[in-house]
Amino acid sequence: MANQRAEYLIEKLLKNELSAQELDEFLAGLRDSDLQTYYSSLLSKYFDSLLEQNQPEVVPPKK
Repeated sequence: MANQRAEYLIEKLLKNELSAQELDEFLAGLRDSDLQTYYSSLLSKYFDSLLEQNQPEVVPPKK
């Protein structure tokens, strides 16, 4: 259940839609080592996907 809530909070954070109460909950989670690890994993996946989406396509040189 905690992981589902963490996913929800991260999603709202990334959309800039966190309420004040949700922000407090998110920040409290940063003090919990298990949630901190899970937040880190979720955010890493998100930013990796952004990097992947924004990398230019590599075109092989013509011979």
